[in-house]
Amino acid sequence: MAEKVILLDGGMGQEIVNRGGKGGYGEWATAALHEDPDLVRQIHADYIQAGADVITTNTYGTTRMRLRHVGMEDRLGELLRAAGQLASEARDHSARGDVRIATSVPPLEASYASEFTLSFAQTAEEFAELMDLLDPYVDIFLGETLSTIFEAQAFLEAATGRGKSIWLSLTLQDHGSSNLRSGESLSEAIESFGNDAPDALLINCCTPDSIASALPDLRAGDIPFGAYANGFVEIPDAWEEHGGVAQLATRTDLTPEVYAGEARKWITGGASIVGGCCEVGPAHIARLRRLIDGID
Repeated sequence: MAEKVILLDGGMGQEIVNRGGKGGYGEWATAALHEDPDLVRQIHADYIQAGADVITTNTYGTTRMRLRHVGMEDRLGELLRAAGQLASEARDHSARGDVRIATSVPPLEASYASEFTLSFAQTAEEFAELMDLLDPYVDIFLGETLSTIFEAQAFLEAATGRGKSIWLSLTLQDHGSSNLRSGESLSEAIESFGNDAPDALLINCCTPDSIASALPDLRAGDIPFGAYANGFVEIPDAWEEHGGVAQLATRTDLTPEVYAGEARKWITGGASIVGGCCEVGPAHIARLRRLIDGID
């Protein structure tokens, strides 16, 4: 187990909120890049200290549409470069030179959405813009919390040919479903890759039991795979993007020990990459490090 399983970090945006940062649409996570960069750097450092092999840039909220909402679209490049620099500084200041940095390339318009205003070409172009700006700082292009085959295909088109690892992470419906948030099946998504499959396929930002339900399809896909669940009770059907994370309830029972028990199932089921999403923090990642290293 210890030789093959890669440990991701945990959530960034909710960790910022839990440490006093903003939580609204257009500001969530992004505001800390210019208002409190030391906080972002410290969270990265805490995940490295906890044992993460891969840390993820604080760029989930940094898209043109989100920044346009708060009148900051003209600062896109500045903010993305700041996020890359903060992740790099955290790694450089640690004693862990082997830590890799992944992009957080998020849904461009809204989380958990299945209908979009951007065309496929526009979506791929905006994904490519994010990758161009983050390229100097990262080792892995990670597209995460994508809810549709449409987004997955656009991300893969934008990431291909850049000479770096491509990790694609899809989000599933909660409570034991193996369907994407769009209602499309995971198996259909995997089939759509054809010869252009990512280097790793992950599942994130859903309840742990949905990840367990997805394991048979992930194994059948013959692509290295992994998972990182969130700590929310659920993403409600009435989710409203502009309402931000304040509308979500956090589980009180998902302790580091309980979360490690869930991750053990994924690893036993063949996962070679594990970590955490929203509301999964450094203590959870430290417990996963012990699990991976065989220290119970």
